Amino acid sequence: MRSCPRRVRLAAAGGPPAVAPRPVPAPAPVLSVVVPTHNNAAVLGRCLDSWQHFASDQPVEILVIADGCTDGTHGLLDGVRRSPWGARAVRLFEEQDVHELRCDNRGFREASGSLLLAWQDDMFLRARWLVPELLEAFARYPEIGMLSLIRGLRLLPQVHPLDQWADLQRPEHLQSTLGPSALLSWFRLAEVDAVVRPWVVRRACLDAVGLLDEGFVPTEWDEADLAYRIRRSEWAVATHGYERAGAFTHLGSSTLGFGLSEAYKARALANGRLFRSRWEPTIREDLSRPRRTWRRPVRAAAVPRMLLRGAAAAAGKLWRS
Repeated sequence: MRSCPRRVRLAAAGGPPAVAPRPVPAPAPVLSVVVPTHNNAAVLGRCLDSWQHFASDQPVEILVIADGCTDGTHGLLDGVRRSPWGARAVRLFEEQDVHELRCDNRGFREASGSLLLAWQDDMFLRARWLVPELLEAFARYPEIGMLSLIRGLRLLPQVHPLDQWADLQRPEHLQSTLGPSALLSWFRLAEVDAVVRPWVVRRACLDAVGLLDEGFVPTEWDEADLAYRIRRSEWAVATHGYERAGAFTHLGSSTLGFGLSEAYKARALANGRLFRSRWEPTIREDLSRPRRTWRRPVRAAAVPRMLLRGAAAAAGKLWRS
């Protein structure tokens, strides 16, 4: 007769019962993803599905800030939070039409992680490697306080009056950048002056310099102001093109629509003027400062696309020359 394990024999003989294996506890959140939303349930559902699919095993929490939602958002979230992943990782907070900036601040105050990601409900995670790479980047480079996942901004001294919204976007005033070299930008993180969403910031930075300034409500130039405050406190602000690397996709603003109304442009112009009034001397002082780069902590799964797209960019540059 085949002998059975001692634990089974004891149980069969009336001995101590077999000990069931303990469930592995979920990792404590390191990255807190803040997602404001307003009446965008269908798109929000795709956003949450993407985080469950590509990051359910990561130390991540999702904080959904429902800003006066009257559509099916709450029903969607009730369903998500009944799942094991949703019960563990998704948290819901309510606001009443306070706009994205204040929703981000609410999420930052409620978050548990040491890294905070300002995300939007129409952004969809597309790669399992993104979260581990972000965690490694912030661990490897403690001098980086804020990192944009799409592009950075270089601010130039004002040379034209700011009479209309388009004056803020003039290339003489504002330049989008991924770093000093188009080819090397696939392999490096690059220091910039300011960022656009989505971006990750250290909680320690917000503890030191404060949250997004609500004087910039509803939005625009709030994150540039935060970046300058972080830089003034001697952290670096950086960027990398993770969207083009295939880590996530962004629909554009599904909630607000693709066009910008004249009222929106008027508010953004006021915010741009406010930003310039605060930081114009710093912009002038920083014009010639050296801007650092850091080696990107590339995950193996990201290498094929990075090499393919990098080679295509290099070939295009050679062809144009």
